[in-house]
Amino acid sequence: MWWLLIIAALPERELTFKTETASFGAQWEIALDDGKLFWRRRGSTQWALLPPDGLPAPKGRLEALKELAADLPLAPEPFVRPARITRLSADGDNLLAVSDTGVGYYTKLTTLEWSDDWGPVGVRAPLRLGPELAAFAMSHRKIPYEDLDGNQHPVSAGVTTVYSVVDGGRRLAYADPWLPPGWSRTLCLPERNTFVASAVSASASTLFLMDASGRSFTRLADFDTIGDDPALPYSWTRARRRGAEAVIRTLPGEEWRAQPRIPGRHGLRITITQTGSTNAARKLVVEGDGGHWEKAIFEPEWTFVSDGGRIERPLSPGPPPRQPSHESSWRSEQKVLGEAVRLEGLDVDCSPATLVVGDERFTLHFHGGLDLRRRTAALLLPKTRSRIVLALRALAAGRDVLELDVDVGDELVLSKKPSVEWRFSKAGTTP
Repeated sequence: MWWLLIIAALPERELTFKTETASFGAQWEIALDDGKLFWRRRGSTQWALLPPDGLPAPKGRLEALKELAADLPLAPEPFVRPARITRLSADGDNLLAVSDTGVGYYTKLTTLEWSDDWGPVGVRAPLRLGPELAAFAMSHRKIPYEDLDGNQHPVSAGVTTVYSVVDGGRRLAYADPWLPPGWSRTLCLPERNTFVASAVSASASTLFLMDASGRSFTRLADFDTIGDDPALPYSWTRARRRGAEAVIRTLPGEEWRAQPRIPGRHGLRITITQTGSTNAARKLVVEGDGGHWEKAIFEPEWTFVSDGGRIERPLSPGPPPRQPSHESSWRSEQKVLGEAVRLEGLDVDCSPATLVVGDERFTLHFHGGLDLRRRTAALLLPKTRSRIVLALRALAAGRDVLELDVDVGDELVLSKKPSVEWRFSKAGTTP
């Protein structure tokens, strides 16, 4: 009898929205009831307990490898089964289920080989998803992406990313299974980190955010596309590349794209799904009154689809919420090319900043890497022949891009061995 009661509580219609209790990937829908996971194929009406019994369980080669390595230094801990699942997120072939103790359990839906830890060998540990995470979203990308110049970059093993909204929507963090577990890696929120997110959805490395007033933004951003992966070749030089150079990825990565306002009543339940194999192949869906609003990601207008749905997460009245800027200004006591030099509008999550040398202003793009304190930067040089530009181009060996390392702490250092080491102290914070 209990079985029939649980089945009756699960969604009947095919899922339109991804939530933390019911979500879907490419082939499967996953739902949560009474602390257990149920699944069905997309298009089916019949739910069943996710094998073996609705809870993550060790299986196959992953657990066998743990047993073989149990006596070795830094060996992973044996799999600990959860008593209950309280939250979930799915995309593509990926499922992330969160236990009542806040531990993330990750699997591919095609294999159901669960892992209760995260990260590369040597630093693997549980991925914690506690109450400080207001929302999170799993992403799985197995399709190419197009860089700024339209160059396509294929994926070999797939890209898995979990995005989280923390600090009341004032910080956007992400976790990647090839990186140490945790939420120390952050992305710039829209509007130079002054946006406050109330809802997040993700699919195929593309984020969809909405604030409490209904403003929304999208962006394709993962560890590879933003330039942080040290194993991949990047370039700040704009070009359509062929042959051996086709592997080089143009930077910067995609910026936030403001989506048009929805021309009718709607709420905060949002979803993005992959619909094809290009950057443009994403569909946005937002709950509405009596149905839902939808559009392709690059289309200019929303369409209302009547399906009897209702608004479950209403908007908040009032003006759009905003947080203070995180930008700061830095100045150097030393001269650069005989001129005073300063750095303006620096937020380490939000490229670019502006380097000012004398009366000349230069765009300074940057991206991260494995070291969270350091950034790799590119000073873009205009095609002019002023004394300062010519001197900087000489440091860049005649190129229009001067690549620099950025070390940010109590002091900021811009360097390029062996000839450049410019030191800056903080001058103030942008109001």
